[in-house]
Amino acid sequence: MSSPNISLPIVPARVDPAEMRRNWLIYLVTKYRPYQGWSTFAILLVMLWILAGSVQSAGWTQSLNLPEVVFWAALAGLIISKVRLHSVFLHPLGIALGGLIVVWKASALVDDSVNGWARFTDMWSRLEVWYGAATNDGLSTDLLPFAIGLLALAWIIGYFGSWFVFRSSNPWIAVVFAGVAILTNLSFLPPDLAPIFFLFILFAMLLIVRLTVVQRQREWDRSGIRFEMMSGWLTIHSTFWFGLLVVIIAGMMPLKVYVSENMAEVWRKARTPIETLEEDFARLFAGVPTQKQVDGRFFGKNLPFIGAISFGGEVAFLADTEYPSYWTSQTYSEYTSLGWIAGDTNKIEVRPDTLSPPRSDSRERISVEQSLQVNFRTSDFLAGGSLDWLSHDAVLGALDPKAFDIDLLDDALDSTLSPDVQQMAATIREDLDIMPDTFVETYVSRFLPPDLVLNEIRYGTDPVTEEEFLKGITVQRKAAVASEIVSWRFSKRLQANEPYSMVSYVSLATDDELREASTNYKNFLTDHYLQLPASLPQRVRDKAIELTADAENPFDKAVLIQSYLRSDEFTYDQESVVAPPRGADGVDFFIFETQLGYSDYFASAMTVMMRAVGVPARLAAGYAPGEYDEDIKRRVIRDFDSHGWVQVYFPQYGWIDFEPTPRWEQHERTLITGPGSNLVGDRGFTVFEGDESDFLEPLYEEGLAELLDGSGRFDLTTLLPFDLIIVLQRSAMAAGSILILWLFLIIAWTWNLRGLTSVEKAYARMGRLGAIAGVGRRFDQTALDYAAQLSMANERLREPALRIAWAYSGMRYAPPDTSPEEVNRESDSPDVEQGNLDADWRIIRGPLLSMALRRLIPGGQRT
Repeated sequence: MSSPNISLPIVPARVDPAEMRRNWLIYLVTKYRPYQGWSTFAILLVMLWILAGSVQSAGWTQSLNLPEVVFWAALAGLIISKVRLHSVFLHPLGIALGGLIVVWKASALVDDSVNGWARFTDMWSRLEVWYGAATNDGLSTDLLPFAIGLLALAWIIGYFGSWFVFRSSNPWIAVVFAGVAILTNLSFLPPDLAPIFFLFILFAMLLIVRLTVVQRQREWDRSGIRFEMMSGWLTIHSTFWFGLLVVIIAGMMPLKVYVSENMAEVWRKARTPIETLEEDFARLFAGVPTQKQVDGRFFGKNLPFIGAISFGGEVAFLADTEYPSYWTSQTYSEYTSLGWIAGDTNKIEVRPDTLSPPRSDSRERISVEQSLQVNFRTSDFLAGGSLDWLSHDAVLGALDPKAFDIDLLDDALDSTLSPDVQQMAATIREDLDIMPDTFVETYVSRFLPPDLVLNEIRYGTDPVTEEEFLKGITVQRKAAVASEIVSWRFSKRLQANEPYSMVSYVSLATDDELREASTNYKNFLTDHYLQLPASLPQRVRDKAIELTADAENPFDKAVLIQSYLRSDEFTYDQESVVAPPRGADGVDFFIFETQLGYSDYFASAMTVMMRAVGVPARLAAGYAPGEYDEDIKRRVIRDFDSHGWVQVYFPQYGWIDFEPTPRWEQHERTLITGPGSNLVGDRGFTVFEGDESDFLEPLYEEGLAELLDGSGRFDLTTLLPFDLIIVLQRSAMAAGSILILWLFLIIAWTWNLRGLTSVEKAYARMGRLGAIAGVGRRFDQTALDYAAQLSMANERLREPALRIAWAYSGMRYAPPDTSPEEVNRESDSPDVEQGNLDADWRIIRGPLLSMALRRLIPGGQRT
């Protein structure tokens, strides 16, 4: 009798959601586990995080989550590398994914008041403004493009580094590109952040060693050779020892590099083409803060409006002069709402045995011999007036004539042209209809003033008739007879404390003489020094006109504007200043919003207002005159004397210095000492002779008060030699790094030893240390064979290695229920006890460690 076939309903088993998530996680980790191992991904990620952390901690821009970006980049590189398609199809996907993440992260930097899609619109408009500045030689202080560049660079390094690591086990793309990036970043940071690079190097070496082991493993797998992955961890020991050695040596060695001056000169000439890129970078990312302490304050082609600044009190240079000169590094002619740009220049080479550039406007000027001694190496020099002679070879920057693009079909931009050019453009437009078809250049040249030349004629094409018509022209001012010098550089770098001498033409003109000066300005000067942007708010112009309403001459206009800025209505401050908001004009923001700033703001305001009332003016940057020291009979100029001031042009008298910043006294155009009182030698120069302490000792004595702390006690740390402090700091960093490496080494050594019996631990330790010593166990060896191999390497290892091998073999190959005592009785092995195994391990450890250390020495013993 057969039982009935009964069908029962299938009841699904209850599934724990947490268990499902764990299973899916295990599945994903197993599915996408690279054959290089997740440890490789961890090492790569730490290396990238060190790079991202160094950039982020530098504070170049607003807070960026670069570690998160490089994490997603590395993960994307890993996942995409698992797809078996050609890289031509995969890299666009990775770059597109990176673009989305970069845009997403960059949108978070937009103003909080903007939400939703408006964030992306605002970001795009800011990029358009930056692109306009890039293509029109403009200035940009917006940090958003720089932040986007950092995010994109982080993605590219992370993605392609991870791709090559997991696609072809190639670590060099990640190491080289990340290494160049971190070195570039650290080169602009203070030296105390340099140890970050040592940590980066450690993980870079770990990555290289790890992938080298993986490559060997694949080769052995293809050859059918058994390979235990744990030996990869054993191989990394060399990296730890080598990294330890690098950290110790690098931490103790000074960072100063001594290079011959000839080699340095070759290097400077070789990198000359890069200087143009550096100038463009400084122009387009003018808002990026300076993080590195530099020697002295020399100024480049751009002077943007920035926020808070700070200066030290250390001596920058000493000056021997009988005239309280402002020490000029650079002058600026072009004003933008974001700051100042120096005009284009051509180079004039001068030497002590050559004539100086021709000069003009020398009325009421005398020649004064001056000597300066800068306490740091420099290629820039500071001029004390109109230069007539210099004791060293130098290159001067002479201002180029202005070029004007004229649109003959539209006069909307005529306001940016000089008055005579505007008039010429209007005259040509009146005759545009009767312009001949041939000899157009000759016809147009008839309208040009004597000091203008025709550079280019531009034509357009009628889309209907396809006939050409005159669209625009470009004209250029002729070069001035007397060169307008705006920058100064030595042909070769001067060493620290190397003096240089010069003859400067300085003004002794009185106020009354300047009041009577002519207002017949040359077009070359008005082209550059009456320039104002069309975006300048009208209230700035109105304020300038209001202040100078009662003035009858340019000098009184300058005095009135200077007095206004020096009044109680404005406050000098360095630490509380905020940069003008995006879209604001710097001078307008200073005059009408904050009334708070330092010399750059005061000088900019006066220069702009002088131009607004038709008086040529420019901003000069360098150092204030400093203070005269009776003990050393010289002027002492310190770091906090770094300064910006105003120079107003007076025909026949030249450029006259004005001081609108209330922190400094108004400039006096007079000699401090009697003529000839400090003149010696053929040209009348006082040269700094003797040891440096001869003239610095009084300064040090004077500065002892600075060693007192707030409680009136001496701060002994200020008396320590600077180099000693550096050595102590680096020694502490090296000790900390050594401790971290030692802990990491202990973890690697004890890896997977938990849960093993005492016999297994003894045999595993013997095998690991043997591998480090160069006597690794082959896959085809038994424990006794391996003990014999150790005996051949070192006779002292024979008996303890044999006892451990017998114990391991007996335990490994005996029946599961056999006790250790029975193993000993049934074999020819010596008696095995825990105490004996510990003693045997201690005997083995010494010789193997000695062999391992000898392997680390170049040319040492190899087994």
